[in-house]
Amino acid sequence: MRRAGILACAAAVLAAACVMAAEPPAAAPPAAASPATPAVDSRPPGQKLYGRYCLTCHQADGGGVPNMQPPIAGGAWVKGDPKALALFVMTGGFGSAERKDSAVDNVMPGFPQLSDEDLAQLLTYIRAKFGGGASEVTAAEVAEARATLPAPR
Repeated sequence: MRRAGILACAAAVLAAACVMAAEPPAAAPPAAASPATPAVDSRPPGQKLYGRYCLTCHQADGGGVPNMQPPIAGGAWVKGDPKALALFVMTGGFGSAERKDSAVDNVMPGFPQLSDEDLAQLLTYIRAKFGGGASEVTAAEVAEARATLPAPR
């Protein structure tokens, strides 16, 4: 009897092993967390530049920060001459609060370090989004505006 019991147990273990071998392996436990793949930023270049240089002060809706930073949505500078707008952005509003379309005293920093192409893309985005669909700004227009600036000291 004892031998019969051992044989029965052995048969049961063997049968279980065969069943387990026939089943697909269980899914492996999740690997240790790896750094997530960064999402691809599909925004247009001008919108990315706006997010980097303008968003904090002028906000996503172009409404500015009340009593601190002026709105740009619908502003005369945004809809007006593209070269004047390029000069305005490169010089920070010509360094004078009196020249701005705003009652706030904060003067925008200049962005002369932006390339002609980057500035054209940024201004095109701003004019399309906040200037009622005003025309695109070309890198050539920005270069023409830049050529009128005094040489850096």
